[in-house]
Amino acid sequence: MEMLVVLALFVAVAALTVPSVQGLLSESRIAAAADTVRGAVAEARARAMEQGVPWRVGFIPNTNVYQLAPEDAQDWNSPDQSTSMTATLVRDQLPKDIIFALNDGDISGPSGASSPGSKWETIAVYLGDGSARDDTTTYFGKSGIVPMRIRLRALTGHVTVETPIMVKENPQ
Repeated sequence: MEMLVVLALFVAVAALTVPSVQGLLSESRIAAAADTVRGAVAEARARAMEQGVPWRVGFIPNTNVYQLAPEDAQDWNSPDQSTSMTATLVRDQLPKDIIFALNDGDISGPSGASSPGSKWETIAVYLGDGSARDDTTTYFGKSGIVPMRIRLRALTGHVTVETPIMVKENPQ
């Protein structure tokens, strides 16, 4: 009887702790994804400045696949999702269950992400002087959780990765 009580306690403790551990793992994956995105964008900027040619950072919507390569590279013509690292191409993936999206609703919405995109979308195109071509906003995160937002300021080439603040309406 004592063994059954101890076993029941173990099961109860496990049932209470597993969701907490899974939440911590999700948070660490999102933090790792933020670091990965910052690194990819910084690398594209550095390569553009070093080589004097525009470098692009892009993603396939509703997947975890991203790519950086010179803007005129043929790799932008097909949405290949295989990992590749060469002198002129870096194609990799964010951590498991973390996806890119064009808007926050594609990630945090009730239905989660829609089907994977069929073409590369742009996070940034860096020019040889370190500036970017356009201001952009991109999202990434895990389905059902408030996504992270990547904001690029074209003039300076500065990238900010942030969690959008959920503003509650004040009843008056």
